Amino acid sequence: MFVQIPRTSRAVLAGVALSLVGLPAFAEALSSTFSFLVVETGDDGQEQLVERGTVRPGEVIHYQLRHENMTEAAMGGIVIAAPVPEGVSLQIGGETTSVPAVFEVQAELDPEQDGLEWSTLPAMRKVADADGTLREEPLPQEAVAAVRWVFSELLEPGASALNTYRVRVD
Repeated sequence: MFVQIPRTSRAVLAGVALSLVGLPAFAEALSSTFSFLVVETGDDGQEQLVERGTVRPGEVIHYQLRHENMTEAAMGGIVIAAPVPEGVSLQIGGETTSVPAVFEVQAELDPEQDGLEWSTLPAMRKVADADGTLREEPLPQEAVAAVRWVFSELLEPGASALNTYRVRVD
């Protein structure tokens, strides 16, 4: 079975959120690109990243988010967030960053809270037992709805940041 990735879905998959804490005017000054490649294993056992318009269940997609500071001033408070689309599961441990940043995942972590919460890894969630008692368990990869990187340092003028993450097609 193949899943075709139409151009319109590619645009939806590329829906990356950007937040500059306290600096909303700089949002246009941060050039952003979003791309994805399919992870294939060659005959030699080595990973290869390839462009394809279709994916099969079980295959891994490698998302890449590149951001460049187009201003003449250092930018601080940058938070880069990206979705984990329906039909895929985050591959925890497959995330990277080229700049110092804190990586977080978003999911329903506490049934007593409304909405989704952010957590660093390893993430834990609360689940209710049959008697209503809450217990903690590791967050399953398939429960992650989004990822984000909170930059720990300023992004200097002209500097770029590359953040990547991987998902497996369900």
